[in-house]
Amino acid sequence: MKTILITGDHPRHLYFADKFVSKFEELGIKILWAIEKRESFIPIPDKDLDLQLKKLFELHFEKRAKAEELFFGKNAGKYAKSKIKKIININPNDLMNGNFLKICDDFKPDFLLSNGCHLISNEILNITKICNWNIHGGLSPWYKGGATHFWPTYLLEPEFTGITVHETTDEIDAGAIIHQEVVKLSKEDGIHENACRITRDFSENFSKLFSKKVNELDKIKGLPQKISGRNFTGKLWKPSMLKVIYELFDDRINQYCIENKLMRKPKVISIL
Repeated sequence: MKTILITGDHPRHLYFADKFVSKFEELGIKILWAIEKRESFIPIPDKDLDLQLKKLFELHFEKRAKAEELFFGKNAGKYAKSKIKKIININPNDLMNGNFLKICDDFKPDFLLSNGCHLISNEILNITKICNWNIHGGLSPWYKGGATHFWPTYLLEPEFTGITVHETTDEIDAGAIIHQEVVKLSKEDGIHENACRITRDFSENFSKLFSKKVNELDKIKGLPQKISGRNFTGKLWKPSMLKVIYELFDDRINQYCIENKLMRKPKVISIL
């Protein structure tokens, strides 16, 4: 089976590629890997931020970098890059402007899997012979859009930190659900550890599940999302929100929610 894998270039995306490719190697599946250049991993705070918010902003992204290195190592993506023969680098616009379309058409893929990239044009999605799946770093339909591993902890429901595999459509994170997982919460974890823990566990679990179903993809049909959730746009996130995480709770929201019995049990779906 010929597969197009599209990922972002942050450690969490590269770590997933390592785990995914390790299973594909034993199945002898041909992969074209497109790595999208994402925003800076440690962004620069806006020059207009006051000193207090600037420090919180820097702290937040420094802690993310440390957490991703702890969970994913310093060499995330190295294994996948050593095994995949055809790797290309793309920009977000390439997924919509036709630049990547010709490459996909020439490759003639059976399946497309995306993780951590921007919207993909319908022209690309229509090329695949079997199906297209997207890995969304959030628990749909409750958390769709961007920064969806931030919002559950911020909203005092860290147990909703999860990942959703869904059929890829032209709507954001709205396709029929194939598989979901939620984080195994620890009192000791903070917001970034929640995100890294679910990403690490999902990467290992999904790759094993997928390898067993790879010859049945044409028979797998997702379950439509029947509940209305929220699409968290990039404009909703503001540095001032970090005061809740670090000043009010000292990044101990897991502990607060567990000790005060605020936890709910998210309903997850899997047909794998």
